[in-house]
Amino acid sequence: MNSTAVAIGGLVLGVLLLVMAFANLNRMPGWADDYGAILVYLAFFGYMSAAGRLTWWAIDTLREQIQTRRER
Repeated sequence: MNSTAVAIGGLVLGVLLLVMAFANLNRMPGWADDYGAILVYLAFFGYMSAAGRLTWWAIDTLREQIQTRRER
């Protein structure tokens, strides 16, 4: 499997994770009441960090591959 396919898959997954997080933002206060605010918001921070990092890694990888192909 080439790195372009992996980067595109990472981009799709990262964007999907971010969309799902934003779609469920209105449920967070209820989860915070049920499970504790610190736990819920810390988990949200970790989740968003991982999803955002995956998305930016994929974007950087694809951009680097495009620049490399232009230089050839």
